[in-house]
Amino acid sequence: MKKFFLVFLFFSSSLFAFSIGVITQYSTETYDILLDASNLLNNYKDYEIYFLTDSTTASVDYYVNLYLTYDATDDIYKATYEDGEYFVSTHFSFNGYKKYSTFLKEVIYYPLEKISIYRLKTKDFKDYLQLTFYPGVDEYGDFKDGKYIFITDRLGGNRNIAYIDLSNESLNILPVWGSSEYYPKFSPDLKNIVFQGSLHGAWNVYVMPFERDYAKKIKRISTGTAYTPVWYDNENLLYIQDLEKGNLLVKYNLKTRKYEEIHTFGDMVFTPFASGTEIFYTSLNGANFGIYKYIDGENEKVEDTFYNEHDPVIYNDKLIFTSNRDGIYRIWMKDLKTSSVTCLTKDINYDVFYPVISNGLLFFSVYKDNEEPDIFVKKLDF
Repeated sequence: MKKFFLVFLFFSSSLFAFSIGVITQYSTETYDILLDASNLLNNYKDYEIYFLTDSTTASVDYYVNLYLTYDATDDIYKATYEDGEYFVSTHFSFNGYKKYSTFLKEVIYYPLEKISIYRLKTKDFKDYLQLTFYPGVDEYGDFKDGKYIFITDRLGGNRNIAYIDLSNESLNILPVWGSSEYYPKFSPDLKNIVFQGSLHGAWNVYVMPFERDYAKKIKRISTGTAYTPVWYDNENLLYIQDLEKGNLLVKYNLKTRKYEEIHTFGDMVFTPFASGTEIFYTSLNGANFGIYKYIDGENEKVEDTFYNEHDPVIYNDKLIFTSNRDGIYRIWMKDLKTSSVTCLTKDINYDVFYPVISNGLLFFSVYKDNEEPDIFVKKLDF
């Protein structure tokens, strides 16, 4: 492999202190790919990423290796990142189905995410932090004790559960082969994960341990089509069970294996959320989505206007939810004491869904036009 001793430096006078050196090996056949990928990085002015020939070319905070290769026999270009014992690769052919622009994004996303994970760990960011940059699906999250879990299609095809561990600044994927997974949630004690999956064909609710041999201990909880599970506590789950007509909210005890129907308001029910003994949920009544809560056998309206409200989350006596009340879907906050309502994502002019809050951080999925969703983060001051 011929190696060019050129250095590409892409950085700004950013206030952010963390920088990455990408020690790159490439050939005459892959030089243009490196150049195009480097030019694409100009769109990310606050990310200090150096394409280097070796570690002595510039001093940075962290180094990763990038290998750009070309297989002339099969006419395939390959980009492989090496980060310690972690390897991640992507392939491309001009005769294949993948767009060249997508391949370039796959070449640059790893160092971008590496910097974002560091910034999340240190909370060293202003306004919004884009956490994921992979040009595929990244959405549906949960954050607990320095670990952020979500779903992604990085392994190709099916959606898989992945999690970011801030303690070692790593991203790990937990595939369930032959299945797609959605809506993963950590148990309060962080010992288990509940999720919606298709391992047995139709959508079902599953629980698996959050440990190395998770795949051997997956348990199906539901019967029939079921989805959007959450934890009520370490021993009980809430999820939605489909019926022949409509659906219902179910509470399931993992020890006794007993089901309890929660009688909710409206024609259909979606996206439950437990806050102590109160259960918040999205109610579909006619053509309108609103947010209600169930407590002591009674249902109470929490936020139900002419517009749609859904995805309820409770944090510090605030209701966090998604609504399209100003024309697009944004994340809103209602003070449950004063009833005042404030928009939390007014500066993002794309649809935003699936809020998750923990430790003063708001995570959500952003759906830009003609792009797959990515995870963003906002620091809160309440």
